[in-house]
Amino acid sequence: MSSSEDTRPAVAIAGAGDVAKFFVEELLKDGRYRIIVLSRAERPWFIRPSVSLHITDYTHPSILSILTTTLPIALFSFIHSDEPQFYNPVHAALLSACTASPTCHKLIPSEYGGNITNFPNLPRFYTPTHSEVRNLLRAQEKVKWTLVNGGWFMDYFLPAEKSYMKPLPGVWPIDLQRSKALILGTGEEKIGWTAARDVAKALVRLVEVDELEEYTYIAGEIGTWNAAIQLLEDFRVQHHNLPKFSHRKKSVAEIEQEIKDRQSDTSGLLKVSEMDEWNVAGASAVPWSEVERQREKFFKGIKFRAIRELLEDGEKVGIV
Repeated sequence: MSSSEDTRPAVAIAGAGDVAKFFVEELLKDGRYRIIVLSRAERPWFIRPSVSLHITDYTHPSILSILTTTLPIALFSFIHSDEPQFYNPVHAALLSACTASPTCHKLIPSEYGGNITNFPNLPRFYTPTHSEVRNLLRAQEKVKWTLVNGGWFMDYFLPAEKSYMKPLPGVWPIDLQRSKALILGTGEEKIGWTAARDVAKALVRLVEVDELEEYTYIAGEIGTWNAAIQLLEDFRVQHHNLPKFSHRKKSVAEIEQEIKDRQSDTSGLLKVSEMDEWNVAGASAVPWSEVERQREKFFKGIKFRAIRELLEDGEKVGIV
């Protein structure tokens, strides 16, 4: 069937990155939608049946031309940047193009953080980016939207070859290659994790949801770094006879001092400290009562895996 004969509704994706790969795979498994991918450059991975790749500079005219031609019913952004001069105008253009398009009445922005109900400005670098985009969405009524958050992507517990998610050395507090773990704060602060594929499954479900809520919270597990590191150590010893981690601690006071000392930093270390603060504040742990309520309302039948379940899946062949 050619694209001109394919009468299925379309879903558009802005940003051909790691999370987008999971979303494309889950949309393909669902089978009900054509998939439109917007990217600034060619991305060979996305060239496959039912997927069309469109090159864009992410300006309003460029995006609107694609949306008007392909007629998606929803637009999902996976564009990540901590730089407001890029993130903000791109999302403003996505919103304005979606508003002006004939069919796109739903925009899911690139959020994917933690408990923004109680911690809207953590990590701190969200304030000039995500907070600004949230305000743009709240100021209009034509396009439906929701802010999807699931805490940390759980995939970083896995060897790199088991996920599309690229490792985050220095930001993720566990170094699998060198068997090291950084204990942030006491290690008993609440942390949230969700597997990227499970996030993607939830997003597929949101395509068909008409009455979106301002916040959508999903989670595979809410726990602590102490418990998670112990679980990972035991699993690695049991399955691969790998050594336990060497542990280093960083107190809340140390993190606070780093943030003060790094205010003029341009190397990225300030953002690492702000992520450390996000951890010890408990801000990654999305509210569990809302997770349970929205599972019942929106996500019946979707399995959100806990850490051990994801590790066990990682023992199998392929991307989990």
